[in-house]
Amino acid sequence: MKTQNKIVIKIFTLLSISLLIISCGDNTEYLSGTVEATRVDVASKVPGRIDKILVAEGNNVNKGDTLAILESKEMDAKYGQILGKVNSAKFQYEKAKNGARKEEIEMAKNQFEVAQKQFELASKTYERMSSLFTDSLISLQEMDQIKFKYTAAKDQMNAAKAQYDMATTGARSEDIKMAQGVYDAAKSGLQEVKAYIDELYIKSPIDGELQTKIINTGEIAASGYPIFTIIDLTDKWVLLQIKETEMNDFKKGSIHTGKIPALDNQEMDFEVSYIAPMGDFATWKPTNRKGDFDIRTFEVRLRSTREIKDLRPGMTVLF
Repeated sequence: MKTQNKIVIKIFTLLSISLLIISCGDNTEYLSGTVEATRVDVASKVPGRIDKILVAEGNNVNKGDTLAILESKEMDAKYGQILGKVNSAKFQYEKAKNGARKEEIEMAKNQFEVAQKQFELASKTYERMSSLFTDSLISLQEMDQIKFKYTAAKDQMNAAKAQYDMATTGARSEDIKMAQGVYDAAKSGLQEVKAYIDELYIKSPIDGELQTKIINTGEIAASGYPIFTIIDLTDKWVLLQIKETEMNDFKKGSIHTGKIPALDNQEMDFEVSYIAPMGDFATWKPTNRKGDFDIRTFEVRLRSTREIKDLRPGMTVLF
């Protein structure tokens, strides 16, 4: 019996000590903030399929580093096409400026005669097919194709005639200026294609750490759709949501000491750099008693007064 009483006394004593420790514990209330940082979404100006991704999540990147490369088949083809137009326009401009040689005049004449015959054939075909179309013997699509060939042959003949006339009579000053304008426009088009080709190389706009890779190799990247998210770890702040009744303690420029649990409760001074101009959601609803009102919440941002090593977005800071 005595043994049982001793056990009960010991248990009671332990419970009393535990309650005493709890009651004497740290009951300090903290305001909890979260570390935020500038995030930049990186997107492609031009749509295309991802050919290569050169970085991984967590990598440090510098401004101008290539993060990914889009496939260039279409742009390579377009570049070759525009380059051909530039060379052709350059030839026409120099020809108009310098005049044609005898051999060029003869060649222009032959090209005009060939184009003339092609137009005559296209014209006869167009007339025959028009009759068949009127009688509903061919489809509208077939008729459109015939009309397209007819128009193309006519344009080719007119262009060949213009070349022949220019070769025989010599270019006027207006023609020279026009040829120069076509040449300049072609060169501008080439520069535009080169700019698009440069956009196939998706580069980092800032120094930072790659947080998110949203797309994988082989997938299609839409124009303007984010491909990567980069965090600027040099631009960090603590985000607090405080009640309007506490705003008097958080004036802009005021200094507050914060404790960082993730860094062994390291304490650091933070300065209020921003206070939201308008309150957000209500944190306390009034009762029916006279004089009660909604207590709204304001966003407050604080920046450390000096660099904190290893402080990362998402960490908690207690004030």
